[in-house]
Amino acid sequence: MNDEQTKRHQFIIHRSAFIVPRNMNQRYQATFAKPLVNQLIAILQRDQQAALDILNAVRPAGRELLPFAAFYKEAGTVQNWPAIVLVPQEISFDANSDADLRTQSVRFICAMAIAGTDPEFLAEDAMDYLRAVDIVLTSAPLADFYTALAIDHRTVPDGQTTALDPAVSRVLDLRVTRHDLGVLVARRGGSLARGPQIEFVVEMEER
Repeated sequence: MNDEQTKRHQFIIHRSAFIVPRNMNQRYQATFAKPLVNQLIAILQRDQQAALDILNAVRPAGRELLPFAAFYKEAGTVQNWPAIVLVPQEISFDANSDADLRTQSVRFICAMAIAGTDPEFLAEDAMDYLRAVDIVLTSAPLADFYTALAIDHRTVPDGQTTALDPAVSRVLDLRVTRHDLGVLVARRGGSLARGPQIEFVVEMEER
């Protein structure tokens, strides 16, 4: 660096010391998918047993479905089976909506990790777990999104969700759009696994 470059470098550093941070005038208060994920996990944890009870009442003796032991926000190594992975895959915005609103469709993928030894029974389990999660998602009142709920997840150390603010966010609908039974795969030790998935959309408006 020559003398001229050194002087310019020192001037930039000196000038930056007097720059006052600009306060952000936030146009929207929208929080998008993040609080929805926690609310949905809390709803699934709360209501899963009631949904499983409906299915277990008509399943063969000794073949009762167990509640999900773990809930994840990202696909990774599953340590506790059965498990759920809930991911907000995509947010689409309505370009024709009111300029004061963020009208959006949040597309979720809810994948289940289930295991067993008999491929025929595992197929039955996949269909019933899909139905159980569908029951929970389609039966929960939309008012649940505005209520702080108990949640067991390491990203929420105080054990309670932060509910949506109705003055900012308005959930319009939750609609299941797809079931996928998943692919049968072999695990170490000779057991089998399957990953059935439910896709659903949450329609909402935020200010």
